[in-house]
Amino acid sequence: MVRFISFGIILINSLIVVPPPISKTMPSRSKPTVLLAIIIFDSPAYVSNGDSLTVKGQIRIKFEKQKWTAKELKTAQIFENILNSKVPNKGADVKILFNTTDNTLANKESYKISITSKGIFVTGQEEGLFYAVQSLLQLLPNHLSGNNELKLPCVEIEDQPRYSYRGLQLDVSRHFFSTAVIKDLISQMSYYKLNNFHWHLTDDQVGNKFERFPRFFDGNPYGGFYTQEEIKDIVQYAQEHYVNIIPEIEMPGHASAAVAAYPNLACFPSPDFKVIESWGVFEDVFCAGKEETFVFLQDVLDEILPLFPSTYIHIGGDECPKTKWKQCPNCQKRIKELGLKDEHELQSYFVKRMEKYLNANGRQIFGWDEILEGGLAPNAAVMSWRGESGGISAAKQKHPVIMTPEDYVYFDHNQGYSLQEPLSVGRLTTLEEQLYIKGVQANLWSEYLTSPRMAWLHPNRSGFPFLYFYYGRSRFVCNAYQVLRQYHFQ
Repeated sequence: MVRFISFGIILINSLIVVPPPISKTMPSRSKPTVLLAIIIFDSPAYVSNGDSLTVKGQIRIKFEKQKWTAKELKTAQIFENILNSKVPNKGADVKILFNTTDNTLANKESYKISITSKGIFVTGQEEGLFYAVQSLLQLLPNHLSGNNELKLPCVEIEDQPRYSYRGLQLDVSRHFFSTAVIKDLISQMSYYKLNNFHWHLTDDQVGNKFERFPRFFDGNPYGGFYTQEEIKDIVQYAQEHYVNIIPEIEMPGHASAAVAAYPNLACFPSPDFKVIESWGVFEDVFCAGKEETFVFLQDVLDEILPLFPSTYIHIGGDECPKTKWKQCPNCQKRIKELGLKDEHELQSYFVKRMEKYLNANGRQIFGWDEILEGGLAPNAAVMSWRGESGGISAAKQKHPVIMTPEDYVYFDHNQGYSLQEPLSVGRLTTLEEQLYIKGVQANLWSEYLTSPRMAWLHPNRSGFPFLYFYYGRSRFVCNAYQVLRQYHFQ
């Protein structure tokens, strides 16, 4: 089944994580020009003439004009080591040349690959070179031929992403995942050329253990927490894979874990507050009328900012009930003093105040599309999760937008009605304005998710990278359908 999103992005329902074997007979020009095993950004840029390159032994990569950076050398070594691990330990008469001096590429993520019967020729710089190597790795067959040789198709690829932002979110508050799991997920992301990891660190069920606020983690029934050294290690690992990490600290809603640890942050403090052990939306949120709320959150951000170099910090903003605010004398006093119309404008004040603090520290905010209610913060970027309308509205206001509509790219939803479906939340899941759509993101909420790999391996997943390759609807649908039929339905 092919689902259409109204602003022109398409999701194909199918996934494997490990790339499928490359057919020995590559498609001709008249056949589909996209292979699922070759996750390239711009699908019309792939051309094969049907010939192949034979590699009989060990290869050595050379750089044009002997120019490279340390990152580019490491990328070359990745490809060299993996390819050499697949072939006999003898010399090979194959030329492999990486060119990092070409300044005519469209952007830093662009690259070119030319595979002829004589060798492999790659053009790209740092990120682009890294993505070129991912494409080359996807072209490698799983096994040698009967002659103990490795064959690669002769192709010409000129590739660049449509979207600068290509993301995946993981919720670690409902289920905790180890640093090894996080690194494995980042590695898979880079293989599929996803470049932003949205790390959902706090929610009703748990907050990460902050040094200034150790009780934030007390009573957590869902596992561990990440030390500052572990976070630094993961951030460095992600940078080596050209993945940016965007941390999320939920506010003003989804704050049950915080107010259980520090009851004075709630509108009506109670010693009976406990860490939530169920899923849903809860009424005890951060009090928007107390100054100590903003001091607390600024202190949390002060601890977070040195750990994450990302320009953007996600502050949540979703699913914040206003029940307590309507009853709270402090919140009502704030509304009256500021001349606000209602509690929605009070939330807008809350978000704008946190944005101002982050802007003063050289950062920008992301928020879920609820931050549109009551008035959008001046510099905010919006993640549209309740459909596309929030993103379209933000784009009309000339704000950056990431489309992440739950009906299409929430990976924790069911994909069918089979009894083999894993436990889940249960759901089946103008040109000027388009300039503000900066990318797409898939989300992994962990109420019922015990392993991110389980979600990746489930049907409906590997279509996601196609989301940010799309240029022409009819051509894309034809190509994607043929790819999925060739590799998954036979």
